[in-house]
Amino acid sequence: MKLGGFGKTEDFDRIREAGFDYAELDMPEIEAMDETAFERFASHVQETGFPISTGARLLPFTEPMFFLPGYDSRQLESYIRSSCKRNAQVGVRTILFGNGKARWLIDESSLSRENQFFDFIRMLCGIAGENEQRVLIEPLGPKYSNYLNTVPAVLEAVERINMPNLSVMADIRHFIWAGEPFEDIARFHERIGHYHIDFPLSWPERRWPNADDGYNYGAFLSQLKAIDDGELTLTVEADIPRDWQKAGREIKEVLAKYWN
Repeated sequence: MKLGGFGKTEDFDRIREAGFDYAELDMPEIEAMDETAFERFASHVQETGFPISTGARLLPFTEPMFFLPGYDSRQLESYIRSSCKRNAQVGVRTILFGNGKARWLIDESSLSRENQFFDFIRMLCGIAGENEQRVLIEPLGPKYSNYLNTVPAVLEAVERINMPNLSVMADIRHFIWAGEPFEDIARFHERIGHYHIDFPLSWPERRWPNADDGYNYGAFLSQLKAIDDGELTLTVEADIPRDWQKAGREIKEVLAKYWN
């Protein structure tokens, strides 16, 4: 298994120095950099050789969008092209699409406009494919979204969207909040491309996992251990820690307790 830490560009070196295998960074932050700052950061990433293999969040929007009457996916085409290209230049090959509020169903008529959302995903996958990237839709618990809450629900949508570089990811928090059994990891693991972990019971904060926090991570981690081929990627996606060295020790203690 490869273990990643989620953060911003300022956390890149801290994640590397804390002993993680890769960084998962915020895509909108990278897209928003001015050219000088981006070139400086991209050069630094290349010099260190430390991978940024996954990009999180994708869109900087927190309001319903895709199910509004008349929404057209072309409204975001320029942004998506810029973001995918820039993130690919620093090594991002896996794009994680959560953005639960943007994909919020507005009312009972929203699903009649589902093709608007599907068209956006097709456009995203097409552009991502040009940059040798794949797209993983994240199932989100009901506090985060009222649409595509479980792995099976996302996979059904993936079948309908029908793009070769599209699949699903899985997050311990959203399994629990959606009432989805961890056994779905074993059922669908060949189509799950990435995993997230945090302390899943906190809200709205996302606390860092700790071996003494009272939560039993064994049910989740045992599923991952059973399917681990050495290439499985697990990111700690929690509130960005002030002390990355301490955070790195804490997640390794969790893994030592429940995995080894």
